[in-house]
Amino acid sequence: MRRTARITSRKKLAMLNTVIFTTFLFFMGILFFVYPKSTVSDFEKRKLCAFPIFSMDSLLHGQYIDSIDLYAADNFPFREQLVEFSFNMKEWRGIRNDEIAFYNATDIKKQDAPPVNLNNSDSIQDTTATSDSLVGPPGEEVNNLFIYEGRAMEIFGGNCKMAESYARTINKYQTELQGKVQIYDIAVPSSIEFNAPAHYAKQYSTEKKNIDCVYGALDPAIKGVDAHGEIGAHRNENIYFRTDHHWTGLGAYYAYRAYCKSAGLTPLELNQMEHKQKTGYLGSLYWLTRDARLKEHPDTVEYWKIPGTYKTTVNNKGSDKALRGSIYAEGASGANGYGVFLGGDYPYMKIESEVKNGKKAVLVKNSYGNPFATYLPYHYETVFVIDYRYYTGSLLNLIETEKVTDLIFLNGVFSINTSWHIMMIGKVMHGVGKKGPTSGVKDTIKPKKDSIIGKKSDSLKPSADGIKD
Repeated sequence: MRRTARITSRKKLAMLNTVIFTTFLFFMGILFFVYPKSTVSDFEKRKLCAFPIFSMDSLLHGQYIDSIDLYAADNFPFREQLVEFSFNMKEWRGIRNDEIAFYNATDIKKQDAPPVNLNNSDSIQDTTATSDSLVGPPGEEVNNLFIYEGRAMEIFGGNCKMAESYARTINKYQTELQGKVQIYDIAVPSSIEFNAPAHYAKQYSTEKKNIDCVYGALDPAIKGVDAHGEIGAHRNENIYFRTDHHWTGLGAYYAYRAYCKSAGLTPLELNQMEHKQKTGYLGSLYWLTRDARLKEHPDTVEYWKIPGTYKTTVNNKGSDKALRGSIYAEGASGANGYGVFLGGDYPYMKIESEVKNGKKAVLVKNSYGNPFATYLPYHYETVFVIDYRYYTGSLLNLIETEKVTDLIFLNGVFSINTSWHIMMIGKVMHGVGKKGPTSGVKDTIKPKKDSIIGKKSDSLKPSADGIKD
């Protein structure tokens, strides 16, 4: 009797489990079709798979069914919340060291990202999944990360050989232009140079030595700007973001002061400009790691608006059509907070001022130069801002046509020590895809698979203190 009762009870329990599971699948199936779909994952910072377009060829080769599987995996109900919960579960495992953590991020791949565009209200569009503050163009490598007291820093491992290759590329412009313009080079240190604790100094290379290698190899006619010294004098101020690989508007301001000293200009004082800020910014290094130490210390994006009236036009990637731009994209917010500077990365930007001094400048930069660019228009009739990663025209033609007086190169130490960036800076001299005349300067830049992570950073050994792989 008891045995019969147990069997009956088990059957009822099995039936209940079947009903619950079937009901769950039924309602999840309905939710899959009625639940609002999103095109991007805010947490993963990537585009989600769209429903595939049917073709007989894709069906016969199995691609269509595979694409449907990917679509279902990316669009099931509550996926975003479950992914975030899963990531947090990994964070909660083990014992966390709140002071320090290392991330081996050399295998993280960045995707090509279009510039952030301005709309008619001078506010940037929502490009959360593709903003250059989160991803970068080909050649922009992600490096080992070092987190200390809520601040993320990329570990530097550059060497003089790469620095000198960069300098030789800049020297070619001096040779080609033959003194027609004054050339400046601004080598910018990164956060780890000033913010890492002394007892971890053996884990990374000094950036000052690397910058000295750059300036020591430059043609004597080119002026090397001592941004390192000016920034270092203010190391206790908010000159680098905690959660992002860029410097802040204040850090760029001190480099601007150093540039003015080299160029014989009188810099604006901070109190001569309108100060504005955006709070709660979580930058690229947070989104790469999702480390709770960084989320607990979000950044404030500060910017200073120069006095005067300016006309700004831009060209999007792959287009010659001039669009209205702005020095400041006031609508930038959230993960796009860094986009307040220039509105993002455009191949070409032209800023015209009311100044009448006969001086025109070209700034050649990547995204690191955006905050710096916002200070220049106060001193020039016209400033051309060229992003060498996207620009396909000829810098030499632009300089000659527009009668440019000053040519400024600005790069962070990581770009200076990466062959792809050096190669692209050289290519825009005559235009991407075009070869100029032989200048007699030996080109030692050979595109190759290299890493700016040197032996010091490669020798980092995980300890028991919060190591992440």
